[in-house]
Amino acid sequence: MAPSGPQPALPTLVVLLGALLLVSEAQVYLALGDQKLNPTITYGDNSLSAKASVKVTAEEEGTQQLLCAVMLGTQTQETRQTVTIYSFPAPNVNLTKPEVSEGTEVIVECEAHPRAKVMLNGVPAQPPGPRAQFLLKATPEDNGRSFSCSATLEVAGQLVHKNQTRELRVLYGPRLDEKDCPGNWTWPENSQQTPMCQAWGNPLPQLKCLKDGTFPLPIGQSVTVTRDLEGTYLCQARSTRGEVTREVTVNVLSPRYEVVIIPVVAAAVILGTAGVATYLYNRQRKIRKYRLQQAQNGTPMKPNTQATPP
Repeated sequence: MAPSGPQPALPTLVVLLGALLLVSEAQVYLALGDQKLNPTITYGDNSLSAKASVKVTAEEEGTQQLLCAVMLGTQTQETRQTVTIYSFPAPNVNLTKPEVSEGTEVIVECEAHPRAKVMLNGVPAQPPGPRAQFLLKATPEDNGRSFSCSATLEVAGQLVHKNQTRELRVLYGPRLDEKDCPGNWTWPENSQQTPMCQAWGNPLPQLKCLKDGTFPLPIGQSVTVTRDLEGTYLCQARSTRGEVTREVTVNVLSPRYEVVIIPVVAAAVILGTAGVATYLYNRQRKIRKYRLQQAQNGTPMKPNTQATPP
């Protein structure tokens, strides 16, 4: 039996007994060690149960004998059982402060029963006692981080486990980065788009994105892209921890621009191909003309030497 927390609990002793005759006439004697208990008896068709509550103290920790005897007429039946009384409150996890500003040093400590084995976030406690601790410098990534302490105690050959968890809150200023708030969007006109820009911070900052100080960018809303949406917006995230700004540019591609650009590119490719073919044709023509002139003048051509037109 384990008193829960610093104050002893009221453990319950339950014994189920069978009877063959007139169960309602049976008498029950229940005792824990030298202490006689006052049981509450519940009768069934051919059985009964007896319950009793007993208050124990830390001085009574250890093993004691539980005696249950049932008397019916001249017959008596009894049973004995060894009961282990122990105290094992949950471990305590302490933080220097549960809420700190970014950059603050925090001591995380866990303490448990003197005979318990303690682990803090999976790291076992170092001698001499059942206490584990470590020091950290709070960062925004530590906001909402949980610190769990587990304690294990062996009682009567069995392992009993208790756990406790504490959470750290870290206060830090607003953040706007490329990952969560892209600086450039290019969308086709008349398409459906949802501008996304997420600001981070603790407390969570308020975010506004405005063009020319008045025209808002509908963050998180599905909109039909028009020419009015195009432009550069100033996104501002503000909280009690400060403020940060970031420029976001929206480009709108009109359908006419997309249609025109394809023929222009195709024409450039065709002209480039035609130019290369013309150059090769003229070069071969000049080489043939030069060779014909050499042959008419009777000038021998040097072997393995490429003729160069004048």
